[in-house]
Amino acid sequence: MFAHKVKKSNSLANNTQQKFKAELCNRSFETASGILRKNGSQLKQTKLSLCQKENKLIFSGFVEEPMQTKLKQEFVYVPPKKLLKKSTPILAAQKSEPLAALPTSSMSKPGRNLRSLIGRVDFCIKMHKTQPDLNAIWNVYGKLLRIIVGKRGENTLLLRNDDKGPILQSIFYDFDGELNSLNNGCYVHVVGRFTGENRLNTFSVTQVSAADWQQNFTRVENLTSYILMQNTMQTN
Repeated sequence: MFAHKVKKSNSLANNTQQKFKAELCNRSFETASGILRKNGSQLKQTKLSLCQKENKLIFSGFVEEPMQTKLKQEFVYVPPKKLLKKSTPILAAQKSEPLAALPTSSMSKPGRNLRSLIGRVDFCIKMHKTQPDLNAIWNVYGKLLRIIVGKRGENTLLLRNDDKGPILQSIFYDFDGELNSLNNGCYVHVVGRFTGENRLNTFSVTQVSAADWQQNFTRVENLTSYILMQNTMQTN
């Protein structure tokens, strides 16, 4: 009877072993990595300690993972490339352009160096010789000696101070007969520009009275001399 039981138990063991082998052949067991992928969990490092009395490894938990510190993100504005291309030439142009120097005097500005000077024949000729390149309109007062009529309306008026001093040649083109009322020996006021040492390109001719001629020109001529002296100092 005992032998029958032993045989029965051995047959059961053989049957279970054969079933297990068949399952191993027919089934594929999931790996640890596959299980982790399904569960979405991560492997953790375990803490094991050795118990010397029982000579066993005792599970004491998981190793704590260090906290991951996130770096602070600073917002830095970066302009688009189109804006950078447009702005850089403007900045370069502003740096490269030098500042214009301010004029030291209002008369040194462009178009403001024209002067109007007054005097008699001898004074005007003398001042023009000292500064021949001066941009000036001359108002000359003198005594008419005579008028030389030329071609195509050209008239040369010979002027000087009374009966002494240098003679000024005043060139005037008379197309309307303005010189018909002038007589030799009268006093005139001519306005024009010098084209030579004693030659004046005249724009207008008017007769003045003896009372106007007798007025004191000394003060006006002194003022004109002062203006010319200032011009000489600025140019030097």
